[in-house]
Amino acid sequence: MDASVEGLFLNLARAEDSVSRLDARAQTCGFAEGWATRVDFMEANAWGWLSGEIVDMEDLILHDAEMDARLPDQALRATYGLVRARRRARGLGPELLTAQGAAWLSGHRGEAPALPPSPLAAAAGPDGSAAGHRDLIAELVHQVRTLSRGETADALEAVDEWIQWTRRLPERAPALLRAALALEGWRLVNPLPRQNYVGGVMVAHALRASGRTRSCLLGLEAPRRTKLQPPRGFIAATTVARLAYWLNVIAVGAEMGLGEIKRLELARQVVLRRVGDRRADDRSADLVDLLLARPLVSAPMAAKHLGVAGHTARRLLANLGASVMEVSGRSRYRAWRL
Repeated sequence: MDASVEGLFLNLARAEDSVSRLDARAQTCGFAEGWATRVDFMEANAWGWLSGEIVDMEDLILHDAEMDARLPDQALRATYGLVRARRRARGLGPELLTAQGAAWLSGHRGEAPALPPSPLAAAAGPDGSAAGHRDLIAELVHQVRTLSRGETADALEAVDEWIQWTRRLPERAPALLRAALALEGWRLVNPLPRQNYVGGVMVAHALRASGRTRSCLLGLEAPRRTKLQPPRGFIAATTVARLAYWLNVIAVGAEMGLGEIKRLELARQVVLRRVGDRRADDRSADLVDLLLARPLVSAPMAAKHLGVAGHTARRLLANLGASVMEVSGRSRYRAWRL
C-alpha cells in the first residue's frame, strides 16, 4: 500500500479512537453542559486567532453575559458569532444542514427548514484490503476534483452545492473520513469567507445528528491553532495529505476535549472536598458550577449568578482554595478560572 494512504488510515484510526473515547466520557460527565459551554468559548477564541481577529477570552465571556467592559468592536462580534453558532447547532437536528441553516448559523435571520438525515451518517467501513483502501481513496480524490469552486457568486447557492456534493460522497467510507472530505471541500469552496467557521460547525453537527457522536459537538478550531495548516501546501499538497491533516485535526480536538474534562473533574473534586463541610446555605457549590461553565469568571458575573453582593462573591472565590486561580493581575475587574 502507498505510504501516504497508509498514513491516512492510521490518522483515521486515531481519530476514530479519540472521538469514541470523548463521546463516551461526555455521556457520563456530570458537568457536560458546562464543559460544552467552555468549548464554545475556546473554539471562538481559537478561530479569532486563526482569522487575525485577536479577541481576549475575557471580552468574549463578558459580552456573552451582557457585561461588556467596553463597546464591542467588529472583531468581538465576529468571533462571538462562533459561540452563537455552536449553541444554535446543539439545539437542532438534521434540519440545520441546509443553505438556510448555514445562513442562520452565520447570524442571518430565518429558520432552517426540514431536511432528510445527514449525508455524513455513520456507515460501514471500507474493504479492509489494500486494494479496497486504494480504490476508496481514488474515489474520494475524484470527488474532490468534481467539486465546483468559485463558480457561483451567491453564497447560499455555493453552500447548497457543497451540501449536495457531500451527499454524493461514497457511503462505504467511514463517517469521520467523509467528515474530513467535507471539511476540505468547504475550504476549497469557501462560500462564507467572513464566517468560515460555519462549515466546521455543520460538519460537527452532522456527525452528532447522525449518531456518530451522541454527547458532544466536536471542536475543530482549537486544534487548528496548535496543529497549523501544512506549509503553503493548499495547492502543492495532495488530497490525501489534506485528508490526513483534517483527520489529525479531528483527533487532536477530541483529545483536547477529553483532557479538559479530566482536568476539570480533578479540580472539581478538589474544590468540592474543600467546601463540602460548610453550612447548607453556603453558595460555594453553585459558584463551582459557574467556574466549570466558563473559562473565566469575574466577580460581577459571580455576584449576578449567585444573587449576592460583589464583595460576597469575591470572598467566596477567594475561599475556594488554590484550585481557583486569579488570572487578571488587576485590582479592579479581576477574573478567576478553575
